[in-house]
Amino acid sequence: MMCFHVVHLATHLQAPPPASSETEGGGGIALNKAKKFINKAAKLGSIDAHFMLARAYIRGEDVEEDYEKGLYHSYLAAMGGHERGRHNLGLMNKGLSNGNINHAMKHFMIAASCGYDVSMKEVGEGYKNGHVTKDEYAITLRAHKDSRDKMKSKERDEAEVEVRINEALGIGMTESESNTN
Repeated sequence: MMCFHVVHLATHLQAPPPASSETEGGGGIALNKAKKFINKAAKLGSIDAHFMLARAYIRGEDVEEDYEKGLYHSYLAAMGGHERGRHNLGLMNKGLSNGNINHAMKHFMIAASCGYDVSMKEVGEGYKNGHVTKDEYAITLRAHKDSRDKMKSKERDEAEVEVRINEALGIGMTESESNTN
């Protein structure tokens, strides 16, 4: 999965992606190049790069686990409009022992309003558990539907199939997302 993102970011940065032999087998050269591309993209404001860094720091993938850095990059991704980054902020707020469930629900409602299905499920659970009002739920549900309707296209449908395949394989999901499926 990292290889796709490295090639995508390299294209975004107008830099040559690493040779395919460097990305196969998880070699150290490819990993170092990937980190450089992702960090450079984040510095240039890529919300996808911030999201990838957030996940890496939260999970301790290829970097030392650092919750604060993960939170920082999740915040930047979310503020840039990354729905999954916003969703992850909700998960972080929900999962903290001193977390604010109402704050978490606000993050989920924003992500759901942008069309993110997993967040819509969280909002539904929040409504069932009394953390979301009937009006908030109805408004979020309408916004979610409107957002999904605006995004309909052949490309979107093809991407949805790819996402579902990745979800079935557990690729590109947070641990809590893979546990809910």
